[in-house]
Amino acid sequence: MFLSMAVYYLFMKAVFFFSLVRIQVKFETMKDHWLFLGILYTAGVAFLSYVFLFSWQDFPWPSWQVRVAQNFGVSPWQAWMGETLVAYTLYFRLMAKFDEGVIFWTLLLLGLPLLWYI
Repeated sequence: MFLSMAVYYLFMKAVFFFSLVRIQVKFETMKDHWLFLGILYTAGVAFLSYVFLFSWQDFPWPSWQVRVAQNFGVSPWQAWMGETLVAYTLYFRLMAKFDEGVIFWTLLLLGLPLLWYI
């Protein structure tokens, strides 16, 4: 059961992520709003994570996630949201800066492992 829910979760997360990337690439005015896109993505993924993973079961946090949360004095959920915000805000900032060329395509392809990791 968990595997089928995780597949739906990852699919919806990927579609949401690449729709935000497409919005940033297609509309010139959104290139300056990389912080808003990072916050929007974090909020959307937090909602999806709660609905598909955390609301109906006890989620086993990885040991490194628990250590990060203990170092900052927050719960693993809050540490994960902070990591997501920082990682994807940085990602959208780099996508805005390098909007053409090889670096753009490299960043676009590096978004896939980032989806799996965070």
